[in-house]
Amino acid sequence: MEDRFLTYDEVLKQTGEKRHLLLGNGFSMAYNKERFSFASLLQSAIDKGIIKENSKIHQIFKNNNTSDFEEVVKILENTSKIIQIYTQDEKLCKQLLEDSKKLKQFLVDIITNNHPEKITEISDDKFFLTIDFIKEYKNIYSLNYDLLLYWTTEKLREKIKNKQIQDSTKVFIDGFCNGKNGNEVVFDNNSHGNTCFYLHGALHIFDSGDEIIKKTYSRTGKPLKRQTEEELNNNRYPVFVSEGTSEQKKTKIIHNAYLNHCYKSLCAIDGDLVVFGTTLKSNDEHIQDAILTSKIKNIYFGVSDLNKGQQELLDFIEKNNNLEKNKKQIFFYDYKSVKIW
Repeated sequence: MEDRFLTYDEVLKQTGEKRHLLLGNGFSMAYNKERFSFASLLQSAIDKGIIKENSKIHQIFKNNNTSDFEEVVKILENTSKIIQIYTQDEKLCKQLLEDSKKLKQFLVDIITNNHPEKITEISDDKFFLTIDFIKEYKNIYSLNYDLLLYWTTEKLREKIKNKQIQDSTKVFIDGFCNGKNGNEVVFDNNSHGNTCFYLHGALHIFDSGDEIIKKTYSRTGKPLKRQTEEELNNNRYPVFVSEGTSEQKKTKIIHNAYLNHCYKSLCAIDGDLVVFGTTLKSNDEHIQDAILTSKIKNIYFGVSDLNKGQQELLDFIEKNNNLEKNKKQIFFYDYKSVKIW
């Protein structure tokens, strides 16, 4: 492990063509912390009445001094298991699990609510910075649910087509193609050469039962946020992994063709991995395991201070050090040296 913080430019110089990117919520917060931090999402959920102030769910957030929705989901589910052992109170256990399910849906509702209305709300100057960031990578893996990465890849495609970008022909491919309905594109499980993966789903990806569908503006002329809101109003939720534990997340992933495809891709990469916007919490242990079992040789974590989220990183480093073979070299870089948005 390298103790010195690298700059992002040094990361690019040290890494080769097989350079991959893993994005966490810090990517979205870099665009607008007031929209996408968990604290802001919780406050917005209360302000909008999605979570009632001082309701039982709100009190769990307060009593545990957290604004992390997934952490509260985990608390509710674990409490249900404990009550089942101590009291066999089936009614209370059922209520806790129902509240856990509601909270996952609340998270989708409030991310959609807080999201920019249209791609045109973000200036081209901001997109150009972010395009310069992502076009350096072979594959991109995102843990985020919002549309920011998708919009950036679409902007990149548009700018290359219009010859506004001269130094790259990189277009990211997500594995979706023409479906039976002309307004939709569907996931092709036999597709190859995909380079953009939403590991935990996203607001524009839906499971219709027999197909995984991607909502698009180009097929409908309707903003993606509005399409998602219409689906939510009909109680149809996007493909979304917000379970409280890593085991539950992995179970959901392997039972969805698209998510499982994304996860297998992460497990199979080699070369260098650059991590931006996440320290890989314990409920993302399945992501840690995928990285550690892959053929990746070097991992670069973007951090500001090792004292913040240090335990998560130390746990990951310990797991890496305990590997019998294929140990990774771990580096840290100053995430503030990355120019995006």
